[in-house]
Amino acid sequence: MRNPIMISVSKAQQGMATLTMSLVVLFLTSLMVFYTSSGMLFEIKTGNNQLYQSKALEAARGGVEHSMAWLVNSSNTSSLAWTADATGPSGTNQKATAASFPSSVSSQTIGSYAVAVSLWRNSATPTILEVSAVASGDANATIRQRIRLGTTTVTTTTPNSLNIATVAPIVIKGGLSGITGTPDVYPNTAGGAAIVTSSTNSSEIDTGHLNLHGGTISYGAFTGTAWDYIFPNTTKAQMKAESEKQKLLSDPRTIFYYPGSYTEMPWEISPWSSNKIVGSSNNAVVIIFDEGAGCPKINGNVTIYGVVYYYDDCNQNGWGGATIYGSMIADRPITKLTANTDFIGWSVNSGTGTITLPPITTTTTAQTFAKLAASWRDF
Repeated sequence: MRNPIMISVSKAQQGMATLTMSLVVLFLTSLMVFYTSSGMLFEIKTGNNQLYQSKALEAARGGVEHSMAWLVNSSNTSSLAWTADATGPSGTNQKATAASFPSSVSSQTIGSYAVAVSLWRNSATPTILEVSAVASGDANATIRQRIRLGTTTVTTTTPNSLNIATVAPIVIKGGLSGITGTPDVYPNTAGGAAIVTSSTNSSEIDTGHLNLHGGTISYGAFTGTAWDYIFPNTTKAQMKAESEKQKLLSDPRTIFYYPGSYTEMPWEISPWSSNKIVGSSNNAVVIIFDEGAGCPKINGNVTIYGVVYYYDDCNQNGWGGATIYGSMIADRPITKLTANTDFIGWSVNSGTGTITLPPITTTTTAQTFAKLAASWRDF
């Protein structure tokens, strides 16, 4: 028969062993849980750091991109001022001043990050700029990008024309005198300008026997040359080139240019043959007697549809029985005008009064902008 006391002690010892083992298992389990949790926390912290760093890099990238968008504008780039500074990125020794590099570009807030942007260059190669952007917040990041500035020529061509109906029948640089005979001027519209002059002194315009038919005289209507007043977007060289080109075409010519020495004029213009007609109501022309070509007499009942331009002094007698539907332009004072020439404003005549002139060619210089390959730095 077993001793009851011995049985009780044995059970107590078994219970103690069980408790001890349970505590050991609990401790080991807790240790494992703690270790696992510590690893998870580390992973979370590492992930957050990567997220913050990515956000900082993107903020710095945004600062660089915003700055480059500002630099694309050539007026912004040309307004930059520079100061000597040796603290910039390697190879740079000048920094854009705060006054010329506005705070809206140099100091930005992107997301939760403050982005400070600075602009640098090397004085030896001023066309290469370096943009440096520093983002600060939960993490810090710096990005640099180099760009090259250049220029390119841009040529723009637009149509050009002259509406003769908008030009007075007579346009003169200077005065008018010595008019005899029975010449007439018919303005484009009733009471409109019959004569337009650069002169501001009415005593310099002596109409004499010239009948204005109710038209007026516009004094001081322009400064400079009569050519620039009528053809503000066309040079004489362009007119000459267009005239030479039209000689080779089968279509009716619209521009006739005669320089100081010419060979074509005897056939086309001088001497004016009786009842000669130059141009038509549907094909208005421009006849140009440039410097040295003189002022050929328009006589012999010649009819011209369009514009006649003179550079030299028109002080010769003649012009008998000529009719100009359009305008006579003179870049010198007219001191002799005789006989019965008629200057009739174009709108009095029916037909197409628009003359196609050499196109307007505009040449401008535009800024080019390019990122330098392999110059991107993020760190």
